[in-house]
Amino acid sequence: MQYLEQRNKQLEDQKAIMELQNIREHHQAAQRRRVELTSLEKEINEDREANLEGVNMHLERLLNKVDKDFALLRHMDFHYRAQNISAKARIKSLKAKLRKATREAKEAKEQDRL
Repeated sequence: MQYLEQRNKQLEDQKAIMELQNIREHHQAAQRRRVELTSLEKEINEDREANLEGVNMHLERLLNKVDKDFALLRHMDFHYRAQNISAKARIKSLKAKLRKATREAKEAKEQDRL
């Protein structure tokens, strides 16, 4: 049991050491990256940011348009479903009237024969 506890402690220590080394490497890499940019590089970065802002605004406009179109399509869907239900009810009513009229016509025809 002591062996497992010692081994577990060693693994935890190794993990902590690796995490510290990783943090140190990231810190050193960040320091290396902190080099002064030339004016041309700064201008390129600003142009890139301006371009990205323009693209973002364009995408927002497209998203708003799609939202409006989606709302319109939902409204149209509701409208045509209501029309469809109304038409089905009217067809059902007309079929019932037709059945009744044909039944009455048959009965009248039978009455005339007698």
